[in-house]
Amino acid sequence: MEEYVETLQELRPHYDVVIATPGKELHQGYVESLVKTTEWLNQQGLTYKWLNKSGSLVQTTRELTALDSHNPDWETTQIGRGEFTYNKIFWIDSDIGWDVEQFQKIYESDHDIIGGLYQTAPDGRVAVAFFDENGFPTIVREQDFIMMDATIHEVYGIGFGFVAMKSGVFEMCDRPWFFIENIQWPNIGFETNIGEDYSFCINARRNGFKVMLDSEVKVKHHKEIIYEIR
Repeated sequence: MEEYVETLQELRPHYDVVIATPGKELHQGYVESLVKTTEWLNQQGLTYKWLNKSGSLVQTTRELTALDSHNPDWETTQIGRGEFTYNKIFWIDSDIGWDVEQFQKIYESDHDIIGGLYQTAPDGRVAVAFFDENGFPTIVREQDFIMMDATIHEVYGIGFGFVAMKSGVFEMCDRPWFFIENIQWPNIGFETNIGEDYSFCINARRNGFKVMLDSEVKVKHHKEIIYEIR
């Protein structure tokens, strides 16, 4: 029986990179970036698989996308329900635009979890949070990086617009992967949630992983206007 199971595992397809994009609609900028990226992957002889599912709740949609299934299957802890193996899973939101060089840099990083920088609001806020002195997340703006010498930063959490994880990160984390965490802020008498992406980062840190940011990787965020960090 063990030999039969091992044979089945060996027959599973393997992908160098899995690209996970939740949601129904794809922005033109995303599609153009994806096409150029898959051309580069083909040129490099790298195999890839694209995952896409949609749903009414963002956290459930991410679970379904990660599982490549319309059933959340709360028992499994494996990407794609274990039907394939992979080296890295790349989460890219459908309204993000990027260059192949940015994808390559994150893909080739040796960090377990690492993502790029993108703007989320007109005031310069970006989809990343640092730790404050009490271990709580902070609001970060583009200008906060101007005087910093380092480009790789350990962070509290990172948005899932453009982030990659090695195989084994999701498999070591608790299900639901995107369970919404609540924080009791100091001097405030109530809890607030911090979103499914930062919640996953908490999940990952609980299981021994560091969350890293490469602030040199600045991707476009397509909203009513294009948020582009210079």
